[in-house]
Amino acid sequence: MKRPRIGVASLVQETNTFSPKQTVREDYTVLVGEDAFRSLAGTNTEFAGAIVGLEELGAEPVPLLAAWALPSGRVTEETFEYLAGLLDGELARALPLDGLVLSLHGAMVAGTTFDADAALIEVARCRIGSVPLGVCLDLHANVTERMVELADIMVGYHTEPHVDMASTGARIARLVVNTVRDEIAPTVALAKRPMLVPAEGMRTDNGPMSEVRGLADSRTAGPVLDVSLFPVQPWLDVPELGLGVLAVTDGDPAGAGSLAEELAGEVWDRRDRMTTPRLMRPEAAFGAARESDCRPFIMAHTADCPTAGAPGDDPVMATGAARHAPDLVVLHSILDPEAARRCGSNVGERVRLPVGGVFERSVVPVEVEGTVTAAGSGAYRLTGRSFTGREVSMGEWAVITTGNHHMLVSSAPSITADPATWRHAGLEPDRADVLIVRSCSDYRANFPGSAPEAVTLDLPGPSTPRLEGLEFRHAPRPLYPHDRAAM
Repeated sequence: MKRPRIGVASLVQETNTFSPKQTVREDYTVLVGEDAFRSLAGTNTEFAGAIVGLEELGAEPVPLLAAWALPSGRVTEETFEYLAGLLDGELARALPLDGLVLSLHGAMVAGTTFDADAALIEVARCRIGSVPLGVCLDLHANVTERMVELADIMVGYHTEPHVDMASTGARIARLVVNTVRDEIAPTVALAKRPMLVPAEGMRTDNGPMSEVRGLADSRTAGPVLDVSLFPVQPWLDVPELGLGVLAVTDGDPAGAGSLAEELAGEVWDRRDRMTTPRLMRPEAAFGAARESDCRPFIMAHTADCPTAGAPGDDPVMATGAARHAPDLVVLHSILDPEAARRCGSNVGERVRLPVGGVFERSVVPVEVEGTVTAAGSGAYRLTGRSFTGREVSMGEWAVITTGNHHMLVSSAPSITADPATWRHAGLEPDRADVLIVRSCSDYRANFPGSAPEAVTLDLPGPSTPRLEGLEFRHAPRPLYPHDRAAM
Protein backbone atom coordinates (compact mmCIF):
# COMPACT_ATOMS: atom_id res chain seq x y z
CA MET A 1 0.00 0.00 0.00
CA LYS A 2 1.30 3.45 -0.94
CA ARG A 3 2.31 5.55 2.07
CA PRO A 4 0.13 8.70 2.22
CA ARG A 5 2.13 11.94 2.10
CA ILE A 6 0.87 14.21 4.89
CA GLY A 7 2.12 17.77 5.22
CA VAL A 8 2.76 19.21 8.67
CA ALA A 9 2.71 22.96 9.28
CA SER A 10 2.44 25.14 12.37
CA LEU A 11 1.78 28.91 12.60
CA VAL A 12 1.03 29.99 16.14
CA GLN A 13 0.34 33.29 17.86
CA GLU A 14 -2.18 34.18 20.56
CA THR A 15 -3.42 37.76 20.36
CA ASN A 16 -4.34 39.91 23.33
CA THR A 17 -6.25 42.81 21.77
CA PHE A 18 -5.84 44.81 24.98
CA SER A 19 -2.05 44.70 24.74
CA PRO A 20 -0.24 47.81 23.49
CA LYS A 21 2.61 45.75 21.99
CA GLN A 22 2.10 44.73 18.36
CA THR A 23 3.43 41.44 17.03
CA VAL A 24 5.91 41.99 14.20
CA ARG A 25 7.87 39.71 11.93
CA GLU A 26 10.95 39.88 14.16
CA ASP A 27 8.95 38.38 17.03
CA TYR A 28 8.57 35.09 15.14
CA THR A 29 10.84 32.10 15.13
CA VAL A 30 10.50 30.57 11.66
CA LEU A 31 11.78 27.10 10.76
CA VAL A 32 11.22 25.58 7.33
CA GLY A 33 11.30 21.99 6.11
CA GLU A 34 14.06 19.82 7.54
CA ASP A 35 15.18 22.63 9.86
CA ALA A 36 11.78 22.48 11.55
CA PHE A 37 11.98 18.70 11.74
CA ARG A 38 15.43 18.69 13.33
CA SER A 39 14.90 21.59 15.74
CA LEU A 40 11.57 20.37 17.12
CA ALA A 41 12.30 16.65 17.27
CA GLY A 42 11.57 15.32 20.73
CA THR A 43 9.82 18.49 21.93
CA ASN A 44 6.39 18.72 23.51
CA THR A 45 4.89 20.50 20.50
CA GLU A 46 2.05 19.70 18.13
CA PHE A 47 4.48 19.72 15.20
CA ALA A 48 6.75 17.09 16.77
CA GLY A 49 3.81 15.01 17.95
CA ALA A 50 2.27 14.98 14.50
CA ILE A 51 5.54 13.90 12.87
CA VAL A 52 5.98 10.99 15.29
CA GLY A 53 2.31 10.04 15.01
CA LEU A 54 2.43 9.95 11.22
CA GLU A 55 5.54 7.80 11.21
CA GLU A 56 3.96 5.34 13.64
CA LEU A 57 0.91 5.10 11.38
CA GLY A 58 3.01 4.27 8.35
CA ALA A 59 2.43 7.62 6.65
CA GLU A 60 5.12 9.84 5.16
CA PRO A 61 5.36 13.11 7.12
CA VAL A 62 6.30 16.12 5.01
CA PRO A 63 7.60 18.85 7.34
CA LEU A 64 6.65 22.22 5.86
CA LEU A 65 7.19 24.97 8.40
CA ALA A 66 6.91 25.89 12.05
CA ALA A 67 6.49 29.57 12.93
CA TRP A 68 5.61 30.85 16.37
CA ALA A 69 5.68 34.00 18.45
CA LEU A 70 4.90 34.56 22.08
CA PRO A 71 1.43 35.95 22.79
CA SER A 72 1.20 39.70 22.32
CA GLY A 73 -0.92 42.35 20.66
CA ARG A 74 -2.30 42.24 17.14
CA VAL A 75 -0.13 40.81 14.39
CA THR A 76 0.69 43.56 11.91
CA GLU A 77 -0.81 43.20 8.44
CA GLU A 78 2.65 43.03 6.86
CA THR A 79 3.65 40.20 9.21
CA PHE A 80 0.46 38.28 8.53
CA GLU A 81 0.89 38.61 4.77
CA TYR A 82 4.41 37.24 5.17
CA LEU A 83 3.17 34.25 7.20
CA ALA A 84 0.30 33.49 4.83
CA GLY A 85 2.65 33.72 1.85
CA LEU A 86 5.14 31.44 3.56
CA LEU A 87 2.46 28.83 4.22
CA ASP A 88 1.17 29.01 0.66
CA GLY A 89 4.67 28.78 -0.81
CA GLU A 90 5.73 25.77 1.27
CA LEU A 91 2.49 23.98 0.44
CA ALA A 92 2.96 24.67 -3.27
CA ARG A 93 6.48 23.23 -3.16
CA ALA A 94 5.32 20.11 -1.32
CA LEU A 95 2.44 19.12 -3.60
CA PRO A 96 1.03 16.62 -4.23
CA LEU A 97 -0.09 15.85 -0.69
CA ASP A 98 -2.66 13.33 0.45
CA GLY A 99 -3.52 15.36 3.54
CA LEU A 100 -2.41 18.18 5.83
CA VAL A 101 -1.98 18.67 9.57
CA LEU A 102 -2.12 22.38 10.40
CA SER A 103 -1.35 23.55 13.94
CA LEU A 104 -2.69 26.99 14.89
CA HIS A 105 -3.46 28.74 18.15
CA GLY A 106 -6.98 29.79 17.24
CA ALA A 107 -6.94 33.29 18.78
CA MET A 108 -4.89 35.31 16.31
CA VAL A 109 -5.97 38.79 15.22
CA ALA A 110 -4.06 40.45 12.38
CA GLY A 111 -4.64 44.13 11.67
CA THR A 112 -8.37 44.40 10.97
CA THR A 113 -8.75 40.65 10.37
CA PHE A 114 -10.47 39.34 13.48
CA ASP A 115 -10.45 35.69 12.40
CA ALA A 116 -6.86 35.41 11.20
CA ASP A 117 -6.69 31.66 11.89
CA ALA A 118 -9.62 31.06 9.54
CA ALA A 119 -7.76 33.08 6.92
CA LEU A 120 -4.73 30.80 7.30
CA ILE A 121 -6.91 27.70 7.02
CA GLU A 122 -8.39 29.18 3.85
CA VAL A 123 -4.90 29.69 2.39
CA ALA A 124 -4.21 26.02 3.01
CA ARG A 125 -7.54 24.86 1.65
CA CYS A 126 -7.16 26.84 -1.55
CA ARG A 127 -3.71 25.38 -2.14
CA ILE A 128 -4.31 21.69 -1.29
CA GLY A 129 -7.84 21.38 -2.65
CA SER A 130 -10.19 18.73 -1.32
CA VAL A 131 -7.69 16.42 0.41
CA PRO A 132 -8.27 15.95 4.16
CA LEU A 133 -7.25 18.97 6.24
CA GLY A 134 -6.91 18.51 9.99
CA VAL A 135 -6.42 21.47 12.32
CA CYS A 136 -5.31 21.38 15.95
CA LEU A 137 -5.76 24.33 18.28
CA ASP A 138 -4.81 25.64 21.70
CA LEU A 139 -7.42 25.17 24.43
CA HIS A 140 -7.66 29.00 24.54
CA ALA A 141 -8.78 29.25 20.90
CA ASN A 142 -11.82 31.24 19.89
CA VAL A 143 -13.34 28.74 17.49
CA THR A 144 -15.50 30.22 14.73
CA GLU A 145 -17.97 28.72 12.28
CA ARG A 146 -15.69 29.70 9.39
CA MET A 147 -12.78 27.77 10.89
CA VAL A 148 -14.95 24.66 11.20
CA GLU A 149 -16.32 25.02 7.66
CA LEU A 150 -12.86 25.17 6.10
CA ALA A 151 -11.37 22.15 7.91
CA ASP A 152 -12.33 18.49 7.71
CA ILE A 153 -11.28 17.75 11.29
CA MET A 154 -10.53 20.03 14.23
CA VAL A 155 -9.31 19.23 17.74
CA GLY A 156 -7.67 21.07 20.62
CA TYR A 157 -5.57 20.55 23.71
CA HIS A 158 -7.33 18.66 26.48
CA THR A 159 -5.27 20.11 29.34
CA GLU A 160 -4.90 23.36 31.26
CA PRO A 161 -2.13 23.91 32.26
CA HIS A 162 -1.11 22.76 28.78
CA VAL A 163 0.95 19.58 28.89
CA ASP A 164 -0.50 17.61 25.95
CA MET A 165 0.79 19.49 22.93
CA ALA A 166 2.64 16.55 21.37
CA SER A 167 -0.21 14.14 22.04
CA THR A 168 -2.63 16.64 20.45
CA GLY A 169 -0.46 16.65 17.32
CA ALA A 170 -0.50 12.86 17.33
CA ARG A 171 -4.32 12.83 17.74
CA ILE A 172 -4.95 15.04 14.74
CA ALA A 173 -2.38 13.12 12.70
CA ARG A 174 -4.20 9.86 13.39
CA LEU A 175 -7.56 11.33 12.42
CA VAL A 176 -6.15 12.73 9.17
CA VAL A 177 -4.51 9.42 8.20
CA ASN A 178 -7.65 7.46 9.04
CA THR A 179 -9.64 9.87 6.87
CA VAL A 180 -7.19 9.54 3.96
CA ARG A 181 -7.47 5.76 4.20
CA ASP A 182 -11.30 5.98 4.21
CA GLU A 183 -11.43 4.35 7.62
CA ILE A 184 -13.53 7.19 9.04
CA ALA A 185 -15.81 9.91 7.67
CA PRO A 186 -15.35 12.70 10.23
CA THR A 187 -18.06 15.24 10.99
CA VAL A 188 -17.43 18.21 13.25
CA ALA A 189 -19.94 20.23 15.28
CA LEU A 190 -19.35 23.45 17.21
CA ALA A 191 -21.44 24.70 20.14
CA LYS A 192 -20.81 28.15 21.63
CA ARG A 193 -21.81 29.96 24.81
CA PRO A 194 -21.50 33.74 25.43
CA MET A 195 -19.15 33.46 28.38
CA LEU A 196 -15.61 34.14 29.49
CA VAL A 197 -13.71 32.27 32.18
CA PRO A 198 -10.76 33.69 34.12
CA ALA A 199 -7.58 31.96 32.97
CA GLU A 200 -7.01 30.83 36.54
CA GLY A 201 -10.45 29.13 36.56
CA MET A 202 -9.95 26.93 33.48
CA ARG A 203 -7.88 24.18 35.07
CA THR A 204 -8.57 20.67 33.83
CA ASP A 205 -6.70 18.91 36.65
CA ASN A 206 -9.31 19.87 39.23
CA GLY A 207 -12.35 22.10 39.64
CA PRO A 208 -15.44 22.62 37.48
CA MET A 209 -13.69 22.49 34.08
CA SER A 210 -12.09 19.18 35.02
CA GLU A 211 -15.58 17.82 35.70
CA VAL A 212 -16.68 18.64 32.15
CA ARG A 213 -13.41 17.33 30.73
CA GLY A 214 -14.15 14.07 32.54
CA LEU A 215 -17.63 13.95 31.00
CA ALA A 216 -16.14 14.59 27.56
CA ASP A 217 -13.60 11.79 28.01
CA SER A 218 -16.32 9.37 29.14
CA ARG A 219 -18.27 10.09 25.94
CA THR A 220 -15.32 9.62 23.60
CA ALA A 221 -15.98 6.11 22.35
CA GLY A 222 -17.60 4.38 19.40
CA PRO A 223 -18.60 6.98 16.79
CA VAL A 224 -17.35 9.84 18.98
CA LEU A 225 -13.74 10.37 17.87
CA ASP A 226 -12.79 13.45 19.88
CA VAL A 227 -14.24 16.17 22.10
CA SER A 228 -12.39 19.43 22.77
CA LEU A 229 -13.33 22.21 25.17
CA PHE A 230 -12.31 25.78 24.35
CA PRO A 231 -12.87 28.16 27.27
CA VAL A 232 -11.22 30.90 25.11
CA GLN A 233 -8.57 33.31 26.33
CA PRO A 234 -10.60 36.24 27.66
CA TRP A 235 -8.47 39.23 26.55
CA LEU A 236 -9.79 39.09 23.02
CA ASP A 237 -12.27 41.64 21.68
CA VAL A 238 -13.64 39.99 18.53
CA PRO A 239 -16.98 39.01 17.03
CA GLU A 240 -18.05 35.43 17.82
CA LEU A 241 -16.14 35.59 21.13
CA GLY A 242 -17.19 32.88 23.53
CA LEU A 243 -16.61 29.46 24.96
CA GLY A 244 -16.67 26.68 22.39
CA VAL A 245 -17.05 22.91 22.38
CA LEU A 246 -16.09 20.80 19.37
CA ALA A 247 -17.29 17.24 18.90
CA VAL A 248 -15.89 15.03 16.13
CA THR A 249 -17.80 11.91 15.16
CA ASP A 250 -17.52 9.22 12.52
CA GLY A 251 -20.34 9.98 10.12
CA ASP A 252 -22.81 11.19 12.75
CA PRO A 253 -23.36 14.95 12.37
CA ALA A 254 -26.52 14.94 14.49
CA GLY A 255 -24.74 13.10 17.29
CA ALA A 256 -21.81 15.52 17.11
CA GLY A 257 -24.13 18.51 17.36
CA SER A 258 -26.10 17.06 20.24
CA LEU A 259 -22.98 16.17 22.23
CA ALA A 260 -21.33 19.55 21.66
CA GLU A 261 -24.46 21.36 22.84
CA GLU A 262 -24.81 19.11 25.88
CA LEU A 263 -21.25 19.70 27.05
CA ALA A 264 -21.40 23.44 26.35
CA GLY A 265 -24.45 23.47 28.61
CA GLU A 266 -22.50 21.64 31.30
CA VAL A 267 -19.81 24.35 31.24
CA TRP A 268 -22.43 27.11 31.26
CA ASP A 269 -24.12 25.59 34.31
CA ARG A 270 -20.80 25.77 36.18
CA ARG A 271 -19.90 29.33 35.14
CA ASP A 272 -20.26 30.87 38.61
CA ARG A 273 -17.80 28.34 40.04
CA MET A 274 -15.04 29.16 37.55
CA THR A 275 -13.25 31.84 39.52
CA THR A 276 -9.74 33.02 40.34
CA PRO A 277 -8.60 31.36 43.59
CA ARG A 278 -6.45 33.11 46.20
CA LEU A 279 -6.60 36.55 44.55
CA MET A 280 -4.60 38.95 46.73
CA ARG A 281 -3.11 42.41 46.73
CA PRO A 282 0.72 42.43 47.06
CA GLU A 283 0.76 43.24 50.78
CA ALA A 284 -1.55 40.33 51.57
CA ALA A 285 0.41 38.04 49.24
CA PHE A 286 3.67 38.72 51.09
CA GLY A 287 1.84 38.15 54.34
CA ALA A 288 0.69 34.76 53.05
CA ALA A 289 4.27 33.96 52.03
CA ARG A 290 5.49 34.61 55.56
CA GLU A 291 2.83 32.35 57.05
CA SER A 292 3.57 29.52 54.62
CA ASP A 293 6.27 26.85 54.84
CA CYS A 294 6.09 26.33 51.08
CA ARG A 295 9.22 27.32 49.18
CA PRO A 296 9.38 28.76 46.70
CA PHE A 297 6.14 30.56 47.50
CA ILE A 298 4.74 31.51 44.10
CA MET A 299 3.00 34.79 43.30
CA ALA A 300 1.48 34.86 39.83
CA HIS A 301 1.53 38.32 38.25
CA THR A 302 -1.11 37.31 35.72
CA ALA A 303 -2.23 40.84 34.84
CA ASP A 304 1.09 41.58 33.10
CA CYS A 305 1.90 38.15 31.75
CA PRO A 306 3.80 37.79 28.43
CA THR A 307 2.38 34.32 27.84
CA ALA A 308 -1.08 35.93 28.00
CA GLY A 309 -0.11 38.68 25.56
CA ALA A 310 0.80 41.46 28.01
CA PRO A 311 4.19 43.17 27.66
CA GLY A 312 5.63 42.17 31.05
CA ASP A 313 7.00 45.66 31.72
CA ASP A 314 5.16 46.59 34.92
CA PRO A 315 7.69 46.94 37.80
CA VAL A 316 5.05 47.17 40.52
CA MET A 317 6.30 44.04 42.28
CA ALA A 318 9.81 45.45 42.58
CA THR A 319 8.28 48.15 44.75
CA GLY A 320 6.07 45.64 46.54
CA ALA A 321 8.97 43.35 47.40
CA ALA A 322 11.12 46.23 48.65
CA ARG A 323 8.29 47.51 50.85
CA HIS A 324 6.90 44.25 52.25
CA ALA A 325 9.69 41.65 52.08
CA PRO A 326 13.22 43.11 52.29
CA ASP A 327 14.35 40.09 54.31
CA LEU A 328 12.98 37.42 51.94
CA VAL A 329 14.84 36.05 48.92
CA VAL A 330 12.71 37.19 46.00
CA LEU A 331 13.12 36.45 42.28
CA HIS A 332 11.18 38.61 39.84
CA SER A 333 11.43 39.84 36.26
CA ILE A 334 10.85 42.82 33.97
CA LEU A 335 10.89 43.47 30.24
CA ASP A 336 13.05 46.51 29.47
CA PRO A 337 15.33 46.28 26.41
CA GLU A 338 17.29 49.46 27.17
CA ALA A 339 17.92 48.53 30.81
CA ALA A 340 19.06 45.03 29.77
CA ARG A 341 21.55 46.49 27.29
CA ARG A 342 22.88 49.04 29.77
CA CYS A 343 23.47 46.38 32.40
CA GLY A 344 25.01 43.91 29.99
CA SER A 345 28.38 45.67 29.95
CA ASN A 346 28.41 46.38 33.70
CA VAL A 347 28.63 42.95 35.33
CA GLY A 348 30.02 43.30 38.83
CA GLU A 349 29.27 46.99 38.99
CA ARG A 350 26.64 48.92 40.89
CA VAL A 351 23.97 50.58 38.76
CA ARG A 352 21.10 52.94 39.30
CA LEU A 353 18.53 53.20 36.53
CA PRO A 354 14.80 53.34 35.76
CA VAL A 355 13.11 50.09 34.69
CA GLY A 356 9.70 49.27 33.24
CA GLY A 357 6.94 51.22 31.57
CA VAL A 358 8.34 50.59 28.10
CA PHE A 359 5.15 49.60 26.27
CA GLU A 360 2.22 50.16 28.62
CA ARG A 361 1.67 53.92 28.92
CA SER A 362 -0.21 53.63 32.21
CA VAL A 363 2.79 51.95 33.86
CA VAL A 364 5.20 54.17 35.78
CA PRO A 365 8.91 53.15 35.68
CA VAL A 366 10.68 52.70 39.01
CA GLU A 367 14.27 53.47 39.87
CA VAL A 368 16.31 50.43 40.82
CA GLU A 369 19.71 50.45 42.48
CA GLY A 370 21.80 47.33 42.83
CA THR A 371 24.69 45.25 41.53
CA VAL A 372 24.66 43.58 38.13
CA THR A 373 25.51 40.03 39.14
CA ALA A 374 25.09 38.33 35.75
CA ALA A 375 24.35 39.12 32.11
CA GLY A 376 24.13 37.30 28.82
CA SER A 377 22.10 36.40 25.76
CA GLY A 378 21.44 33.42 23.53
CA ALA A 379 18.97 30.57 23.28
CA TYR A 380 18.12 27.86 25.79
CA ARG A 381 15.61 25.02 25.95
CA LEU A 382 12.57 24.87 28.20
CA THR A 383 12.57 22.05 30.74
CA GLY A 384 9.11 22.34 32.29
CA ARG A 385 6.15 20.19 31.29
CA SER A 386 4.76 22.81 28.90
CA PHE A 387 6.57 22.93 25.55
CA THR A 388 9.35 20.75 26.94
CA GLY A 389 12.51 21.01 24.86
CA ARG A 390 11.48 24.03 22.78
CA GLU A 391 14.33 26.45 22.12
CA VAL A 392 13.57 30.03 23.20
CA SER A 393 15.40 33.27 23.90
CA MET A 394 14.76 36.29 26.10
CA GLY A 395 17.27 38.33 24.11
CA GLU A 396 19.86 40.22 26.09
CA TRP A 397 19.39 39.82 29.83
CA ALA A 398 20.92 40.87 33.12
CA VAL A 399 20.35 40.22 36.81
CA ILE A 400 20.24 43.21 39.15
CA THR A 401 20.69 42.17 42.78
CA THR A 402 19.49 44.47 45.54
CA GLY A 403 19.96 42.85 48.93
CA ASN A 404 17.91 39.65 48.88
CA HIS A 405 16.07 40.55 45.69
CA HIS A 406 17.13 39.44 42.21
CA MET A 407 15.51 41.14 39.21
CA LEU A 408 15.84 39.45 35.81
CA VAL A 409 15.78 42.22 33.19
CA SER A 410 15.44 41.14 29.55
CA SER A 411 15.18 42.69 26.11
CA ALA A 412 12.59 40.12 24.97
CA PRO A 413 9.76 38.58 27.00
CA SER A 414 10.88 35.85 29.38
CA ILE A 415 8.96 32.66 30.18
CA THR A 416 9.23 32.80 33.95
CA ALA A 417 6.84 29.89 34.53
CA ASP A 418 9.63 27.59 33.32
CA PRO A 419 12.54 26.94 35.71
CA ALA A 420 14.97 26.88 32.77
CA THR A 421 14.54 30.64 32.31
CA TRP A 422 15.80 31.40 35.80
CA ARG A 423 18.59 28.86 35.59
CA HIS A 424 19.74 30.26 32.26
CA ALA A 425 20.33 33.51 34.16
CA GLY A 426 22.19 31.74 36.98
CA LEU A 427 19.28 31.88 39.43
CA GLU A 428 17.89 28.86 41.25
CA PRO A 429 14.11 29.21 41.71
CA ASP A 430 13.90 26.38 44.21
CA ARG A 431 16.10 28.34 46.64
CA ALA A 432 13.91 31.44 46.63
CA ASP A 433 11.50 32.34 49.39
CA VAL A 434 9.23 34.06 46.87
CA LEU A 435 9.14 33.39 43.13
CA ILE A 436 7.12 35.95 41.19
CA VAL A 437 6.09 34.47 37.85
CA ARG A 438 4.38 36.26 34.99
CA SER A 439 2.13 33.30 34.26
CA CYS A 440 -1.54 32.42 34.52
CA SER A 441 -1.27 28.66 34.91
CA ASP A 442 1.78 26.99 33.34
CA TYR A 443 3.71 27.41 36.58
CA ARG A 444 1.33 24.91 38.18
CA ALA A 445 2.67 22.13 35.95
CA ASN A 446 6.28 23.23 36.30
CA PHE A 447 6.30 23.85 40.08
CA PRO A 448 3.76 21.29 41.30
CA GLY A 449 4.97 21.41 44.91
CA SER A 450 4.32 25.15 45.11
CA ALA A 451 1.10 25.26 43.10
CA PRO A 452 -1.42 24.49 45.88
CA GLU A 453 -0.43 27.56 47.93
CA ALA A 454 0.30 29.90 45.00
CA VAL A 455 -1.53 33.21 44.93
CA THR A 456 -2.72 35.34 42.02
CA LEU A 457 -1.82 39.00 42.40
CA ASP A 458 -4.76 41.38 42.28
CA LEU A 459 -3.28 44.00 39.96
CA PRO A 460 -4.40 45.84 36.83
CA GLY A 461 -2.98 45.11 33.40
CA PRO A 462 -3.70 43.92 29.84
CA SER A 463 -4.23 40.33 31.04
CA THR A 464 -6.12 41.16 34.22
CA PRO A 465 -7.86 38.38 36.15
CA ARG A 466 -10.75 40.80 36.79
CA LEU A 467 -12.57 40.29 33.50
CA GLU A 468 -15.48 42.58 34.37
CA GLY A 469 -13.16 45.57 33.93
CA LEU A 470 -12.39 44.84 30.28
CA GLU A 471 -14.17 47.12 27.81
CA PHE A 472 -15.39 45.21 24.75
CA ARG A 473 -16.41 46.93 21.51
CA HIS A 474 -16.70 43.98 19.12
CA ALA A 475 -17.66 40.99 21.26
CA PRO A 476 -21.32 39.87 21.19
CA ARG A 477 -23.50 40.97 24.09
CA PRO A 478 -24.84 39.94 26.50
CA LEU A 479 -21.60 38.35 27.65
CA TYR A 480 -20.87 36.62 30.94
CA PRO A 481 -19.61 37.84 33.43
CA HIS A 482 -20.04 41.41 32.17
CA ASP A 483 -23.81 41.14 31.76
CA ARG A 484 -24.38 38.69 34.60
CA ALA A 485 -27.62 40.34 35.70
CA ALA A 486 -29.15 39.99 32.22
CA MET A 487 -28.30 36.30 31.92
